[in-house]
Amino acid sequence: MKSFFYLATFMLLVLTIHSCGEDDTPITRGSLVPAKFELPFNNASAQKGQSIRVEVSIANLENVKSIKVFTKDTVIFEGPAKKESYLFEVNTRNWGIGTNQLTLETKTTNDKTRRDNRIVKIIPDVFPQEYTAEVLKEYPHSTMSYTQGLEFDGDQLYEGTGGMGSSMIAKVDLNTGAIQDKKMLGEKYFGEGITILGDRLYQLTWQEHTCFVYNKNTLEEIETFTYTGEGWGLCNNGEQLIMTDGSERLYFRDPNTFGLIKTLEVYTNEGPVKGLNELEYINGKIYANIYTTNQIAIIDPETGIVTGRIDASILALDYRKTGEVFNGIAYKESTKQLFVTGKNWPNMLEIGLVKE
Repeated sequence: MKSFFYLATFMLLVLTIHSCGEDDTPITRGSLVPAKFELPFNNASAQKGQSIRVEVSIANLENVKSIKVFTKDTVIFEGPAKKESYLFEVNTRNWGIGTNQLTLETKTTNDKTRRDNRIVKIIPDVFPQEYTAEVLKEYPHSTMSYTQGLEFDGDQLYEGTGGMGSSMIAKVDLNTGAIQDKKMLGEKYFGEGITILGDRLYQLTWQEHTCFVYNKNTLEEIETFTYTGEGWGLCNNGEQLIMTDGSERLYFRDPNTFGLIKTLEVYTNEGPVKGLNELEYINGKIYANIYTTNQIAIIDPETGIVTGRIDASILALDYRKTGEVFNGIAYKESTKQLFVTGKNWPNMLEIGLVKE
């Protein structure tokens, strides 16, 4: 079902407001508040391009020197406080998708600074293109492989698997499903997503905060990186690594240091897309398995907007057998073939996409 999120009217929902700056004493209802937001309420949602009403009230005008209303990128108003109430119509066309912070900064006559923040979540104003998946050809897949990452490098298929004590990175023969070469992870590691950039193969771990880096040809370990949080899926855009942690966020990382470059929230017109898992970068878009579902989201890596959605329910119904959830996307650039599988599935499937 498709639906739009509208922000026709904001409600006041402010029980406790925290200040920051020089005076960080909590401000509660009934105390002296020089200026505060009346609208919007926290965690409000608006469709991108909508205008929202932002109202500021000043209870003690004689104590307020100036106010500033701004977002990360835009100053909405800045100037001396001359009246007790300000109302602004703010267009969200230039706001980013997902979480945006609106801030009211108040400077008092005794040179104190207070801030009141509101979170406004911006929802895309476009529908994703819907697709269904059809099977073009079946290939064997080891039912012992708990698939976490899947990727082609030329004609060579690589697969990363999970499981404590059974996680590995492997070269796999597409036509037979046979493992040609492999490297096991240590007993304490649970393998997750993989990607190949240049001659380096990267493999995440689930809760062990470790990314292994291998020589893609020999599978010899070159180095390791550490990170906070969980590791789920991994792909790259040719310059940066792109990682998931099971939330609605994509993390762009430096392949040389694994340092975080930026984060991006993924949204449809219905809201955030949580459970982002195994990834593949295909023709400028990110394809992401949605964990525990039979869905693949097609994501614009510049905006985080889901531009397409693939329903693979029929694949799970016909090919899952005794395997677990749908997971694993690989694209063979030389032949323009798209492959999918699942954890412990008996088949690797070449699929085509049919527009609904």
